[in-house]
Amino acid sequence: MKFKEIIGNKDIKNQLIKSVENNRLGHTQLFLGPAGGSKLAISIAFAQYINCINKTNSDSCGECQSCMKYNLLIHPDLHLIFPVLKIGGIKKVISDNFVKKWRKEVLNNPYLNLHNWLDVFSSENKSGKTGYIYTQESDILHQKLSLKHYESEYRVVIIWLPEKMQTATSNKFLKLLEEPPKKTIFLLISENSELLLSTIISRTQITKTKDISTEEKIRT
Repeated sequence: MKFKEIIGNKDIKNQLIKSVENNRLGHTQLFLGPAGGSKLAISIAFAQYINCINKTNSDSCGECQSCMKYNLLIHPDLHLIFPVLKIGGIKKVISDNFVKKWRKEVLNNPYLNLHNWLDVFSSENKSGKTGYIYTQESDILHQKLSLKHYESEYRVVIIWLPEKMQTATSNKFLKLLEEPPKKTIFLLISENSELLLSTIISRTQITKTKDISTEEKIRT
């Protein structure tokens, strides 16, 4: 996804581009905004821009090998974490076991909200579970980040709705932020920072995205 494809928040997009140009990338960044806003789309475009081989001073090229993989959310140095459900008898309740469906939903609607995502499982979720980021997720992430990068200079971990982390998950994730792996960037996309550990927030660089007005959607 390229920045130019995202509705609104022009100042924020320019600010993120400048942070890459000036080599001032914070290793943990928190994007805050309302449900259905552009914060997820912006974080994906930002990750793509960071690792674009032929980036310009306004956007990623969209055509290099890195961008082509980011366009499909399949880059090996891009790790995706999001709320999941205990359904279908899955033993490891982690994002990797749901990532194909999540990619499909995000590529179809980059302004995805939690209700949209959980609705995918409506036939299997008769009890109305709300989804969590379970402790197993932290264990798997620790294992992944202990390995070398595959292709890119920077490895990016996108955590969509970190406020859905279980307490144990948050505590384990905090340890990662206290000693972050080199050349690894964490992008947290939240709708309610009040539900996050204050110790996690204190280690982030916060960007508040604006809501997308109906007028902007019409103009786009």
